[in-house]
Amino acid sequence: MSPHHPILATLERLKTRPASAPLPIAVYDLDSTLFCTGPRNLAIARAFSEYRHQLRPFVDQLEAHRMGWNVMADLRELGFTDPVILTELRHFWRATFFTDHFVKMDSVYPGAVDLVQALRVAGCLTFYLTGRDDLGMRQGTLQALESAGFPMPSEDVFLRLKPTWEEDDLVFKTQVFDELRAMGEVVLAFENEPTNANRFLRAFPTATIVLHATIHSPDPEPLDAGVHVVGTLACDWIQGADLQ
Repeated sequence: MSPHHPILATLERLKTRPASAPLPIAVYDLDSTLFCTGPRNLAIARAFSEYRHQLRPFVDQLEAHRMGWNVMADLRELGFTDPVILTELRHFWRATFFTDHFVKMDSVYPGAVDLVQALRVAGCLTFYLTGRDDLGMRQGTLQALESAGFPMPSEDVFLRLKPTWEEDDLVFKTQVFDELRAMGEVVLAFENEPTNANRFLRAFPTATIVLHATIHSPDPEPLDAGVHVVGTLACDWIQGADLQ
């Protein structure tokens, strides 16, 4: 990674922060930022195809790491266009995607665990801020974090999930901004949704806001100029870096 990379540059600035400065916070979205949801979507499509066997030849062509934001769109691209079955799949997806059982099937993006661990070693509080809901997904999320090797909730690691599934993701996240300000100073935030990244930049203009360019929901806002875009979280420099 170049010494001018925004994440590395932020780490360098952390080394010179005065002891009296507010605690630095690194904020992480989960779905499609730290975790790839492709395996979850694929597992849901396979489960549904057990009931609608005509879908199975198309599901068998899906590849988890190539799946987009919408599994129905992935199947249409493969030539499956039956509107009734796709509508049924949509309902099945909504009933299963946001559950403890299926969330544990996500994979971790390369470099994600090392990055979060490195920023914690550098002195950042770890703050997972996700649109997953507390009632339906907390236990699966905790299991997934632990299984992958991410820092677990403790005195310097925090996990915030939506109180209800129905609450809008963006509204929920912006409501947490005041809590973050009370805790310390947001110095880094990682998102996959351009609209969410824009809100972080506008709320925390001195922070480094990073968009992990994976998948995102349809029709996002144009990305603000100050948001940094990365194609991967893998950072070769982490292994030998002096982080303290």
